[in-house]
Amino acid sequence: MKYPHLPLVSIILPTHNRRYLLERSIQSVLNQTYPNWELHIIDDGSTDDTWSYLVSNLPSWKRQMISFGKYKKSIQIHQTERNGVSSARNFGLENTEGEWITLLDSDDEWFKEKLEKQIDYHLENPELFFSQTNEIWNKKGNILEPKGKYKKIPGRFLEQSLELCMVTCSSFIAHKQTLSQIGFFRPEMKTCEDYDLWNRILLSGFNIGLLEENLLIRFGGHEDQLSMQYKAIERFRLYSLLSIRNEMIFASGDGNQKKVENGIPMVTNQMDQILLRKAILNRLDTLVQGRVKRGKEIQFLTHIQTQVLENLKIPKKELLTLLDDSLF
Repeated sequence: MKYPHLPLVSIILPTHNRRYLLERSIQSVLNQTYPNWELHIIDDGSTDDTWSYLVSNLPSWKRQMISFGKYKKSIQIHQTERNGVSSARNFGLENTEGEWITLLDSDDEWFKEKLEKQIDYHLENPELFFSQTNEIWNKKGNILEPKGKYKKIPGRFLEQSLELCMVTCSSFIAHKQTLSQIGFFRPEMKTCEDYDLWNRILLSGFNIGLLEENLLIRFGGHEDQLSMQYKAIERFRLYSLLSIRNEMIFASGDGNQKKVENGIPMVTNQMDQILLRKAILNRLDTLVQGRVKRGKEIQFLTHIQTQVLENLKIPKKELLTLLDDSLF
């Protein structure tokens, strides 16, 4: 490490019924070259004996940790009722002590230098409060690197982020105090909760830096991935965008910045509003066309469409219909 003061990094690892995957992700934390971290594992109401596995293996994991001087390494395990990944991550975030926060999904694996290089990056770039790293995809043994529109970029890439989820949770790091002022994950969102957070960070005026080095292996293709469990995944992204729209434009009526409840105002310049409106209307159109093809009712979607076109605030009750699995 290049610096005399190394901040404590808090690692949030939620899991639900993934006992068979946990060892890989936890071991990748234990292998980190960075010397100052705490790991919070949140068992989100698992029914596959995950908790027993965590309790029985905790002593052996602790024996693998070597701490020096003022730095520490620690593992804490938490058991919560089943409330979904957003609530599990929020629980972890609320119980951390670190100056910096990282997220690790239970099916992913860090390279051993991940934390060291990412903290060095931020110490060298103190104007940045958020960053991610490049990654490798392992899809059932096929090794790939993201290309084309999936290739990561640094900066305030709002237009691209509104279209696609441009940040990977397991590669992300955040300055905790800054993230707390923006707000954590929306607990009602069962999936695409990360897409929502990245857009709120960018709309709050922040850049997201990029370490252009592969420091994460992201595993995909297994059936329990959240993105594979829900129909019409676009409805979750639409819910996020409409919620952001309500908070940006209708939270208050003073000037060009609208203050959200948690502190940092979202930027509402004309171009951002145009980009947000375009993304909303495109996703509404996609959902409407899909339901028409399947012969399903579209009135509640066209009603939302009309409210957007007429620049009206959409009541929370109506937005929540987008999260109702029975309608899709």
